[in-house]
This record gives sequence, C-alpha cells and structure tokens, in this order.
Amino acid sequence: MATEPNIEEGETYQLRVDAKDARGEGIGKVGDLVVFVQNAKTRIGNIYNIKITKMHRTFAFAELCNSKRRFVGNGSALEF
Repeated sequence: MATEPNIEEGETYQLRVDAKDARGEGIGKVGDLVVFVQNAKTRIGNIYNIKITKMHRTFAFAELCNSKRRFVGNGSALEF
C-alpha cells in the first residue's frame, strides 16, 4: 500500500485538476484524497497551489492560494 501524505486542514499543497464539476470548480487528488477547489474557475490539466479549508473522511474542500489570476465569466484567466 502506498504511503499516504499527512494531509491537514489549513496546509497548502499542489493539485493537478483532473475534472470539473457543473459550476466549473476543479476536482483533483492529493494522495488518495479527492479535493474540490471551491470558488475557482480552474482548467483541467493545470497544477494549482491550494489551501485545504475543510476536511472530511474521504474528501476535502480547498481554495486557490497565492493566485495572481482573476477569472472572468467565461473561465478565461487575466494575469495581474
């Protein structure tokens, strides 16, 4: 069995977005834990720095951190 990283609420990790939900929020994994990136229009295949905001037994919620991008209505990113 693979060694599970010690994932904790409030910590930051890198996440590769593997899928998106109906609202365009990113879904990926940190280790074997499924993570939903809330309030962010992410792109599939991109890697983002995230901060875990809420942990559950089999999944977690996160938000983007240290992002210099602002997403507009069509999901395009604007650099600042």
